[in-house]
Amino acid sequence: MVSYSSILGVVVANKRKELGVDQSVLAEKMGLSQASYSRLESGKSTFSVDQMFECGKALGIAPEELFHSVVNTGKNLEEKERVSVQAQPRGNTTKAKADSSAKVGTFIAGAALGALIFGLASKSK
Repeated sequence: MVSYSSILGVVVANKRKELGVDQSVLAEKMGLSQASYSRLESGKSTFSVDQMFECGKALGIAPEELFHSVVNTGKNLEEKERVSVQAQPRGNTTKAKADSSAKVGTFIAGAALGALIFGLASKSK
């Protein structure tokens, strides 16, 4: 299982790298510390809607382009790779408390997601 936030983080990271922008530069443009931005990109933290808009603006792309990339990548993962894509449980919800034992698996899934999306992107070019 991977989260939409993890997918968004990988999509943003790929776009940032494609444009040759350092994390620290993008973080500053978004009004974040580099550490906070890094957590968003790695999927450890969840992008707010405002942060997604600020990120798109900082990268010079429309936020809907980011959103469509997340949707398309999620569909590809589910259909072609048979990976379950779900919303990331919030820390203060009953479901998140019940799923707290899955945090290590989520971290591993996030790392695997990055490699998987990179592979899918490479195939489409």
